[in-house]
Amino acid sequence: MVTKARSTSPAPAVDSVAGVPEKAARPSIPTEPAPTDIPKQKRARAGRRVFAVVLGLFLLLGALGFYGVRTKTVVAAGGGYELSVNYASVSRPGLAAPWSFEIRRAGGFPDGVTVTVTSSYFDAFDENGFGPAPAEETTDGDRTVWRFGPTRSDTLSVSFDARIEPAVQLTTIKGDLSVLGPAGEPAVTVAFETFVMP
Repeated sequence: MVTKARSTSPAPAVDSVAGVPEKAARPSIPTEPAPTDIPKQKRARAGRRVFAVVLGLFLLLGALGFYGVRTKTVVAAGGGYELSVNYASVSRPGLAAPWSFEIRRAGGFPDGVTVTVTSSYFDAFDENGFGPAPAEETTDGDRTVWRFGPTRSDTLSVSFDARIEPAVQLTTIKGDLSVLGPAGEPAVTVAFETFVMP
């Protein structure tokens, strides 16, 4: 009879679950916070403050109408005439931009009155109306001439209803208006300009 020798080697270690080998030890994960970069935090905080100030200033200017239309009136006198022009000194594309002029003369205009204006100034506008309409209008490309008929009134008021063309941006458009005397010479002139924002 042959007797088999029994193995004396130790049995493999097992987990708490029967038959599952014990897992290798997991690496430890540090729980301490990363070192604080004080200069970086100060720069970030300063950046946030600057952004908040700029945003607040932008909103304040909007509330005060800075980004809208601003008007101005210029007045001059000469040759027995007093001329005033009201216009948009600052405007934006697509917005209505007022433009009008008024001529005063003691005794009225028994022979009518003639004015001449820079033609290119109005190239930036999309016209909706102009009145009262002149009795005659001519242009030589640089200047437009309007002749208004006789009136007993001491005042002639003319208005131009228009808006800035959408394609006109970040530019200054300039012009001037003159009242012509009896011999056709400028009796009084005023200049004006409009800055068009984006």
